[in-house]
Amino acid sequence: MSDKQGIHLAIELATQRRDALAQCLGLARQQWVSAQMQLDQLESYAQESTARWGAQAGRHHPELMRHHYQFMERLVQAIQMQTGIVGEHAGHVAREAAQVREAEARLEALRQVQAQRDREQLALTMRREQKQSDEMAAAQYRRLRAAGRVGVTG
Repeated sequence: MSDKQGIHLAIELATQRRDALAQCLGLARQQWVSAQMQLDQLESYAQESTARWGAQAGRHHPELMRHHYQFMERLVQAIQMQTGIVGEHAGHVAREAAQVREAEARLEALRQVQAQRDREQLALTMRREQKQSDEMAAAQYRRLRAAGRVGVTG
């Protein structure tokens, strides 16, 4: 495999890896958003419940109020647990994003290597073409001089 084929293969594989990691990042973000939405729903429900029961606090039987307070304690625990889940998802998103950035940096480095090699190849080609042009001009000059068509100045 030539160097050119090798760098193209490396770029292709790096692109595929970056794309796969980006897809994982998208999924992680969706999971984080979903967890955040569930947390928002729990918090909203807790606020509504507190407001509803607060307005009617004196009207309910003490046993009913005790059940409500137990329910609210469990709801707070669920909110705390969901807050932890949201945090875990946020951490996962951050790790996935870091991997995507690393893959993007690797891909960019490979592209820069390819660009440098392309520039070097172009410079080499131009030097070869210039050398051939110079050699052709020198050969033509020698032929013309030998034929006596070019005068010697100096």
